[in-house]
Amino acid sequence: MVATWNPAAASSYYTRQRETSYYAGSNEPPGVWYAPAGDFGVVDRAPVEPETFERLYHAVDKDGRPLLDQVRRHKERTPGFDVTLSAPRSVSLVWAFASYDTRRLIEAAQENAARSTLAMLEREAVWARRSRNGAFLEKVALTSATFRHGESRPAEHADGRVFGDPNLHTHCVCLNLATRSSDLTVGGLHSKIIRDFKMAAGATYHAALAHELQAIGFQIDRIGKNGVFEIAGVDDTIIKYFSARRQEIEGELAEHGVVSSQATALAAAITKATRSAKQENKPHQREEIWRESARALGIEVETFTETLRDPTRALDREAAEQLFSERLAVLPAALTEHESVIERRELVRAVAAVLVGTGLPAVRADTEVDRLQHQGQAVEIGRDPLGLPCYSTPEMLTIEREIVDRSQRLAARSWLTITPAQIVDSCKSRGLTAEQTDAVLAATSSSAIAVVAGAPGSGKTTTLVPVVDAYTNLGCRVIATATAWRIANMLRDDLGIEARATASWIERIKSGEKVLDDRTVLIADEAGLLSSREMHVLLGAVESAGAKIVLVGDRRQLQAIGAGPGLDLVTRAVEAARVDTIVRQREPWARQAIAAFGQGQAATALQAFADRGLLIEAHGGKAALTAVLDAADRVQADDPSASVLIVAKSNAAVTAISRGARERRKAAGLISGHEVSFVAATPSGHATEISLAAGDQVRFLVRNDELGVVNGTAATVVRVSEATCSSGGASSIRVEARIGQRCVAFDPMQLADAQGRPRLGWAYASTVYGVQGLTVDNAVIYVDGNCNRYDAFVASSRARDQSILVVDAKAIDRQLACELPFDRQRDSLVFADAERRSWLAERLSRAVPKISTLDVIEGAKPLERKVEQARQPRRELSHEL
Repeated sequence: MVATWNPAAASSYYTRQRETSYYAGSNEPPGVWYAPAGDFGVVDRAPVEPETFERLYHAVDKDGRPLLDQVRRHKERTPGFDVTLSAPRSVSLVWAFASYDTRRLIEAAQENAARSTLAMLEREAVWARRSRNGAFLEKVALTSATFRHGESRPAEHADGRVFGDPNLHTHCVCLNLATRSSDLTVGGLHSKIIRDFKMAAGATYHAALAHELQAIGFQIDRIGKNGVFEIAGVDDTIIKYFSARRQEIEGELAEHGVVSSQATALAAAITKATRSAKQENKPHQREEIWRESARALGIEVETFTETLRDPTRALDREAAEQLFSERLAVLPAALTEHESVIERRELVRAVAAVLVGTGLPAVRADTEVDRLQHQGQAVEIGRDPLGLPCYSTPEMLTIEREIVDRSQRLAARSWLTITPAQIVDSCKSRGLTAEQTDAVLAATSSSAIAVVAGAPGSGKTTTLVPVVDAYTNLGCRVIATATAWRIANMLRDDLGIEARATASWIERIKSGEKVLDDRTVLIADEAGLLSSREMHVLLGAVESAGAKIVLVGDRRQLQAIGAGPGLDLVTRAVEAARVDTIVRQREPWARQAIAAFGQGQAATALQAFADRGLLIEAHGGKAALTAVLDAADRVQADDPSASVLIVAKSNAAVTAISRGARERRKAAGLISGHEVSFVAATPSGHATEISLAAGDQVRFLVRNDELGVVNGTAATVVRVSEATCSSGGASSIRVEARIGQRCVAFDPMQLADAQGRPRLGWAYASTVYGVQGLTVDNAVIYVDGNCNRYDAFVASSRARDQSILVVDAKAIDRQLACELPFDRQRDSLVFADAERRSWLAERLSRAVPKISTLDVIEGAKPLERKVEQARQPRRELSHEL
């Protein structure tokens, strides 16, 4: 499902003459109204009359008078919101090649699914603003003009043909006005709520369409994210061929080092900027093109659809209910895997998504959402700023309350006392600043818990040395932990103590191993990355053993991947000692710029980098990735002994940069000899193909005790070889690599995940999450529109000497163009440097902090995930592939 949010354009864009219309094109049926409430006299399911649509689109009554006061005051407004519901490509194919009767059934299924989706939006997300600045909301009815279309825009296919693919989709133009029943006045809709329910609308559409298609005899499979599915029996190769427009867009996204799921805004910009006009073929002409192309692929067009459909197939209701129940049983845990708080839209989305494939109607989602609440599996904990309910699970409520309670008890518990004078003398002898000394005093207080918070590069590890020495001198056992093995190993080496990844300690604790005792101090570094569940386990173990815990981290850096802000909950009970003076960077201006990023003042920071020639604006995805590699090569050439780190936001960008880096190394003769290729897994679990040869730099992405490696261990390949299995099975690969002064030999399958994909990657670039806690001499950072304040703060603070920022100016131009009316959007538009800089600064100033259940219950933080900076609202567009 795709929702596009269009700036106001002339209403003729939707209803102009049939021969040139997009929404009422010559190959497409007339529009149909969705208006169950009959607002403004519109008749539900009636054909859309251009005159009525144009009038309501411009919010005027039959006499030409404005329906909205806003229209009288402002000429510019958003007349409507286009929610586009696109069927899976396999559905479009069975529709395109179906008999007349079957095609009508599929079209009815699409119409019913669209209406079900609009009904959900009307129930959940359609509100009118009231009072000054829309401070209050009132529930209203939805009026939408729906237009069903059947093809995508022309694109070149694998065989060189150029045509628009079968693409069954419905444009639902939701009018931005409604009658308020309280006083019969007319108001505009709250667009943000509708936009926020976009994913819920997609899941509802998938559930409704799947049900309708199963009811007429089709089976579905390949159920994916948010309930997207395909028709069983339609091969992936056929789907790929007839998805040329999608391949075109994904190909351009690949130049930027991203995929559409990771960069929806950029995908939208590319989609709109590069689309061509739809071909005006007559219906029989486009269908003949489709059939001819299908026959060239070996498809029996005349029987293709009917062989996939069994009209006599009946739903096994008992099996369907059982499957649905099993999925619902694990839903609460899945919903709180990454977030403690479940927003209403997410609950609706998730329940609708698990309906897909059961064969049950989409209306069951409403019943099950209510049942989850009534049975206490989803507990309402408060309301967001718009008044919509928020939920959590009993488990998360208990965990997060207990974190605060345990923190309070640990803070009140007396532990070993160290004379402050001893600490001060120790700090002076090591040259610590007054700020660092205060942090050491806080960490060595007689309380059983302490929190040291500090900016990146503020010398937190240096601050820990006297803490470790003080407790070691008292005969205590000091151990450390960090979420990443690589950082844990650095703590081990820097502090001379036992250190393990947090997951490893937690595994030992849960197995019953006695990890702690009343003479143990546990130092948890990068504690801002600890989720509520992780923090709960650690505090529980510390309290039970009578140990002490020192949490070192910064809530202003990267947030926990798991649910809940563990460190934030602790600081409700324990005051943190802050170390904010940055000492890592050698240049004062760099320290100031990094601090500005952390404070959400990205415009100031970007200007500082630009003034020194350290902000590079490339034009195009390929050019940007080339600029990253060129910058890294220049820095390395200037000082071959200095370390250089390349950083990007996403794994896809890291992979794209790494491919380019590898090609350069091959051209320079640094990589040579026999080469092997295989499909590996990225850190995020996606499949990617990598090649290895002697000279390659690789990174292990999983711990393997036999090889003596952890997640993050880097190695240099010395030799690769392949051996063919004598029994005719798959060949095996042997990789010999050097890790420091030692050598290891392994088959990549020793590192395989559950899907048989080795967790091994190139080590030419890293994600922002992969570099938090690292220090290098120089860094080159690929900055895109998905980066936020935390990313900028962490990435820019890794290097002592020089950080270079690289951006894709063309990508920014495209996203700026998306905010213009349709008739002004062009791929050739070039914006001024100041406009680009302002757009980028806005993105890099955004902060989306993790929210706890207690935040919502107590109203401590806004839930709507606002940026922590006032900014102008922007119209947002998604993409249609």
